[in-house]
Amino acid sequence: MSVVIGLFLGLAVAASWLAALALWRLPRALDRLHALSFLNVTGSVCVTVAAFLSDGISGRSLKILVMMSVYLAWAALLSHVSGRAVLMREGRSA
Repeated sequence: MSVVIGLFLGLAVAASWLAALALWRLPRALDRLHALSFLNVTGSVCVTVAAFLSDGISGRSLKILVMMSVYLAWAALLSHVSGRAVLMREGRSA
């Protein structure tokens, strides 16, 4: 079971490195914002699954689930606001 947990945590780290590479290589701000959104979703899902595999359904894993749900909601909101701000700065409407 610890191999599977390590696999999910490794996937979270790999997603972080992939997003970092994308932030470095992508030319436009909206493309970089998309890379960050990918990281938010994959990282939080992988960490949450690893927590549930490690502890089962426990108080700690449920707290992690709630924290990641709140984090994803805030990340989606901030990505939307940032995307609209970039479009407004470029003179386009959303």
